[in-house]
Amino acid sequence: MAVTTRITGALRAIGTGAWLIARALTGVWSPLWTGDPLAEAGMAQALGRFAWGPLPTLMALAGLTGLIAGVSVGRLLQAYDAPLLVLGTLDAVLLRDVLPLVVGVFASGSVSVDLSSQLGAMSLAREIDAIEAMGHDPVPRLLGPPLLAVLLASPVHMLAVAIAAIAGTMIPIHLAAHVAWREIAAIALSGAAGHALLTGMAKALLFAVIAFGVGATVGAVPVRVASGIGRHAARAFVIGLLAIFFAAALWATLA
Repeated sequence: MAVTTRITGALRAIGTGAWLIARALTGVWSPLWTGDPLAEAGMAQALGRFAWGPLPTLMALAGLTGLIAGVSVGRLLQAYDAPLLVLGTLDAVLLRDVLPLVVGVFASGSVSVDLSSQLGAMSLAREIDAIEAMGHDPVPRLLGPPLLAVLLASPVHMLAVAIAAIAGTMIPIHLAAHVAWREIAAIALSGAAGHALLTGMAKALLFAVIAFGVGATVGAVPVRVASGIGRHAARAFVIGLLAIFFAAALWATLA
């Protein structure tokens, strides 16, 4: 009985998240198209929060990830002289599997937490009720700009972390295994690497949408006390993390 209740609750939450995403996406275009100053200001703020603000941290994480991978691969190439095979596999794994998870985990810690905290605080302050009392639909006004920002930011983030990670791998591989820069660059810019990058972008976009849906769904639950905002944020982070890793495992299994 408890398992059935949990499954039913999970399916209900997935449905709520999908409904909020669809409603936000369909309702945000009209105010932006007509030049609504509140919508434009919300869009500018959302781009700063979810697109440009996280870039330095994401690139630093990706560079360190690439450095760790490069050191390990450099040691491997010292023992086995097969740079084309090893480096091609490294690029594919980084771009297709590892870096999308880096972006997804960061999205779970930023998008999910940020949205759930913001909506919780607005619920506590009765701001959402005030928006409804003025005759406005709060979903596209509050969730539309962040959703567009997340969708626009995802491929940009993936491209940026790919550049940072590949740069991080090149230095230790060149120094430890004495692989020529030209050879490393040729593998990194190959068609196989480009295909892996496109797959990684698709994964990163999916993970970002999952993080957004989790944050919106958790934040939609009314908050009655101030401590509830922190509980909302923690719950959104944990659920977002589990959902993203589940989606990654499902993708790997079905691919």
